[in-house]
Amino acid sequence: MASGERVRESAGELDSKSARAPGLDPGVVVEARLEPRAGIAGTLLSVAPSVALFVALCALAGSVAPRAIFAAGDIPTLQAAIPAAPSARLCEEEAEPGELEGLPLPVQSCLLMERGMLANLEGRYSDAELIWQRLRLLAPSDGAAALGQIDTAWWRLMLNEGALRNDATILEASSAAIQLADARLAINPADADALYQKGSALFNRARLNGVRGRYLKAGTEGEQGRKLLERSLALDPDRTDSRYALGLYSYYTDIAPKVVQWMSWLWFVPKGDRDAGLRNLEIVRARGGLYATGASFILMNVHTYHAPLDLPGALATGRALHARYPGNSLFHSELVEVLLKLGLYPEAIETALSLEASEPVEVEAQVRPQLARILRAQAVLLSGRTEEAWGILEPMDPESSTLPIWGGAWLHLVRGQIQDARGSRAAAREEYRKVLALEGGRFNPRAGMIAEAGLKVPFMATEYQELPMVGAGR
Repeated sequence: MASGERVRESAGELDSKSARAPGLDPGVVVEARLEPRAGIAGTLLSVAPSVALFVALCALAGSVAPRAIFAAGDIPTLQAAIPAAPSARLCEEEAEPGELEGLPLPVQSCLLMERGMLANLEGRYSDAELIWQRLRLLAPSDGAAALGQIDTAWWRLMLNEGALRNDATILEASSAAIQLADARLAINPADADALYQKGSALFNRARLNGVRGRYLKAGTEGEQGRKLLERSLALDPDRTDSRYALGLYSYYTDIAPKVVQWMSWLWFVPKGDRDAGLRNLEIVRARGGLYATGASFILMNVHTYHAPLDLPGALATGRALHARYPGNSLFHSELVEVLLKLGLYPEAIETALSLEASEPVEVEAQVRPQLARILRAQAVLLSGRTEEAWGILEPMDPESSTLPIWGGAWLHLVRGQIQDARGSRAAAREEYRKVLALEGGRFNPRAGMIAEAGLKVPFMATEYQELPMVGAGR
């Protein structure tokens, strides 16, 4: 099976006033208008961590400094959802679920890949895993099912990145994909699909090792994967899958040494290219299809947490993703983050409440409603309603399994900020110290740095400020 996404080039160029809604296949066109208004609405520091794919590296770079916030009227909104021309999809063919059996095997495989990817985007990870099982039975010599498993495991991991339950799936599926690809490459060293599959498996294994702090193995295998992905793309320049993986790798291997400062001199740390990575992700997003959604989400995270910030762009993407995939708790949660950063507190509260009221089926997603409660309390606090914010957080248990593994750090941090706002400096300092006392996966470096700042200078809602988690990458 050709596991690479085949896309048709979109006719025409995107203009500055309308663009294909990120991740919308692209079945709709979204117009976003930014009309400048005088005035600054204040500043804030978001408390929850980025879920960018090299999350452990990125989380080390939080800092505090001034930033302008847009007034509500400055924010681009969805002005219209206009049907566009038929979109490029993963597969050229379409079929109802019960009609697959009569189709050629490559077509069946492609459609299963498409449905598995869509299930991931919709937050239906268990359904996706059943699809990968079916694909493995249909094409046992192809690594596509193993790569699908890896993709699903990463979506699960991003919901609760400190938890280790998906690590084994990523490692085992990566090994399976590499073994299958090696068998194909022994027959045809120029097999672009096999080169992509082996390169992607190595990249994903490196990505996990980097997140878990195994930097030597990450650097070595990451570079091996990069070379294979580049060769795959050279053989088939239209491969969106290879371009997507290369975009991620180039961007994050550029910023990683800047985030983890002591890594920059180590010989095994790859030298990435931030600008090239962003260009590849933008190309994938502009071409449409299911890979465009992943690229859109990554770019949303970059625009939210990394300099130079593009919060209006992140908001437009977040709203579009949540509208298209309302069952995806990760998209929902990140939208609340962007709303907070922009000072759109009423909408942040409303959006958080809807996430709190949701009842996710997937285990990893079940931690996001209570995280939304912390974010709602932050929005209430920054709106000037200190006691209401305390009433939201006071009953919560920082060790509850209904929070992400690192959720207790953010709960203690915001409680400390609320205590500062109440004038209870001793109680605030106690909460900040609890953040710093956490260990292992429960400790969050960014929360720790904010807590350290809180020990030195009391929190004040009117002076809440931030710098991006990661600089401009230069």
